[in-house]
Amino acid sequence: MSIINKITEYFEFAKHKTNFSIEILAGISTFLALSYIFVVNPTILSQGGMNKSAVLFATIIVSALTTLLMGIWAKKPLVLAPGMEINAYVAFYVIGQLGFTWEQALGAVFWSGILFFIITMTGIREKIIRSIPTKMKSGLSLCVGVFLGLIALKLTGILTYQGVRLAGIGALSTPMTAVFLVGLVVLLLLERFKVKGAVLISIIVAALLANYLGLGVAGEMAKISPDMLSAIMKFDLEVIFNPKMLSVILVLFLVDFYGNVAKLIGLTRNTTIVEKDGSVPQMKEALVVDSIGAVAGSIVGTTSVLTYVESAVGIGEGGRTGLTAVVCGILMLGVIALTPLISLVPIIATTSALFWVGIKLMPSIEELKTYKKVEIATLILMIVTVIYTFAIDKALLIGFVVYIAGLIASGRRKEIDPYIVLSTLLLLIGVAIQGF
Repeated sequence: MSIINKITEYFEFAKHKTNFSIEILAGISTFLALSYIFVVNPTILSQGGMNKSAVLFATIIVSALTTLLMGIWAKKPLVLAPGMEINAYVAFYVIGQLGFTWEQALGAVFWSGILFFIITMTGIREKIIRSIPTKMKSGLSLCVGVFLGLIALKLTGILTYQGVRLAGIGALSTPMTAVFLVGLVVLLLLERFKVKGAVLISIIVAALLANYLGLGVAGEMAKISPDMLSAIMKFDLEVIFNPKMLSVILVLFLVDFYGNVAKLIGLTRNTTIVEKDGSVPQMKEALVVDSIGAVAGSIVGTTSVLTYVESAVGIGEGGRTGLTAVVCGILMLGVIALTPLISLVPIIATTSALFWVGIKLMPSIEELKTYKKVEIATLILMIVTVIYTFAIDKALLIGFVVYIAGLIASGRRKEIDPYIVLSTLLLLIGVAIQGF
């Protein structure tokens, strides 16, 4: 049997109705959609005193290896990289506001990752996912779609945010808006005529326009230097004994834990990745990979590695197997050589793809027609929460609260799953610490 046939069978191309060209295009599209992280992560964490070259090296290594592991072992088209929700929290709050050193901050990331890994290995996390009602899983898919749309509109300046709070509508006639609209029109036309690689082509066209309009990547990208290994194993593990750091560790854990739960459900919903009964094959492997990423990031010198919502770009391009992640992981390893390419793809060039894929993640009209009034109301509340807080985990909390309240009000207390209650309590604690 040839290598090509072995790969085809291993990734079950026939089952997922895919092929090499689709998976490769999906992998390249995903890579371009999240390549900004190799510029942004070193820039953000350097604000907390970390060396840019060290953070770049850590970002490349841990993103590539966990993404390859996700593709080869868990066989999922999901990619991982240091989470933007975590690196900003660490740099500007834990270090900048609370006054901890970056070594102590990485220690907190490490302990939150250990907690994440332990709960995953005990099977509790899998039970929590299984306890989430089917309709709420569709709701999470909808929330992830809305979140992607919000990211796109925020980056273009169409929506303005004060921190993580929606402030209002911004300027509608700017070069950034033009790049977004042109990319979206190109994408819609290509989709209309069923052109393969529509998402990838739209990103390239938008990137060319962005550079023409002077919207290329700002600032100089960190480079590999003798300092690249300077942050490895430099975390301060003694922070576990500092009472002031315990709340930080809990927040890091909750954002990692429930953010990844929501993404795993939301990104795979209504695709061949999910079985007909709603289960996700090799879910445990996928969960173990992202829990490993939470620990590995702190070891090599960056913040927690999470499943990225930009995985949706590859999925929207038709990627359904781990080969998508493998292609992306290989490209991540070649980031240094590909630096000129990355500099030509500013984040604004990916906004139309993010917006379009966000729409595609939303439940169909036929599916929504099967929802009861209380389920529709729950979805609306979850969407409003995502828009207002710019966070998926808080939408999950609202969904859980409404679901539990609905069962209690209808006299169905016995149907309340204890893992739903546990999740609700943990999320409430997280909100209490962070503030809604």
